[in-house]
Amino acid sequence: MNGGGGFIFPQVLWGLVILVPLAALWSYVSSRRDSVVARFVVRENWPLLNRSVSKGARFHRGILIFIALSASIIAAARPWWGSKERQVTSRGVNVIFAVDVSKSMLATDILPNRLEAAKRIVRQVLPEIPGNRVGIMPFAGEAFLQCPLTTDYSIAQDVLQKMNFDAVSYQGTDIPQVITTAEAIFARSGAGSRALVIITDGEDHSDAITVAAQEAAKANIRVYALGIGTPEGSPLRLPDGTFLEDDQGHKVLSTLNTQTLKELADITGGSAYIAGESGHLDVAPLIANLQGLAKGDLGETRRIVHEERFQWPLALAILCLLIEPLIRERRSVRIRKPTAAPARKGGAPA
Repeated sequence: MNGGGGFIFPQVLWGLVILVPLAALWSYVSSRRDSVVARFVVRENWPLLNRSVSKGARFHRGILIFIALSASIIAAARPWWGSKERQVTSRGVNVIFAVDVSKSMLATDILPNRLEAAKRIVRQVLPEIPGNRVGIMPFAGEAFLQCPLTTDYSIAQDVLQKMNFDAVSYQGTDIPQVITTAEAIFARSGAGSRALVIITDGEDHSDAITVAAQEAAKANIRVYALGIGTPEGSPLRLPDGTFLEDDQGHKVLSTLNTQTLKELADITGGSAYIAGESGHLDVAPLIANLQGLAKGDLGETRRIVHEERFQWPLALAILCLLIEPLIRERRSVRIRKPTAAPARKGGAPA
């Protein structure tokens, strides 16, 4: 076992600071209680009433509640000390995010451009599917896995952050090549469901897409197609500020091809999603679909696991709460009955 210690959620400990003014307020209210009650009690009865109250018991009950609250906050912060190395079998889904980096993704019908909007969507999805293996695959006229399948999402996020239009040498939008490359990667990935998330404007009019989609379906790969762009399209502005032109000198207009994406998703049993003009996409349905896929063994890894000790402060809090109601603030006081005056001899009583 290794040494060291700390808290998994140290920010929760700020709750202890709140207890300080609460304790001061409780002390003030307790000190004022007697004077307030005395205003509503006949002066002759106040000594008798005050004698039945145990101020020490009241103080001890307050201390127990304060300790219980403090221990509960410490337990919620999940304290730990010591750690062990354990063999852990991971279960999850293999997910490849294929991001189109072709020149058509330079279009600014979605600001700042389609590629940045695509990267933003992936960044939104990744934190919501923990425990799965993810890979990042830029593609244009060719496709390659820039971030191999991994459970370390920080690597995937870093690759995604640095991705640009120079990631692939050959321009174009070859979606069949994406599917073929993903099939080969998934074939070596072992068990678990296989999901291919393609984020593109769909500008691939090749007839080979249907054939590639059918092969993906046979390999149990579900394709989720995310459309980036607008049907009206936008001229392609190059990084130097100029517009991309065709051989006749006309500006190249890039539009979103939704039909290709829907057909691709339908054949493989996946779904197609289209981002709005603002570039916003409700990722909740995609996340739900990925989380609903059957999980498989992703292999065994050795992990350092912290030994949590929250049970001790939690047990202390429960013990204090059990003892607190057993302490009685009022004690029984014997009230002496007044003795009757003796009768006078030889006459009527006075």
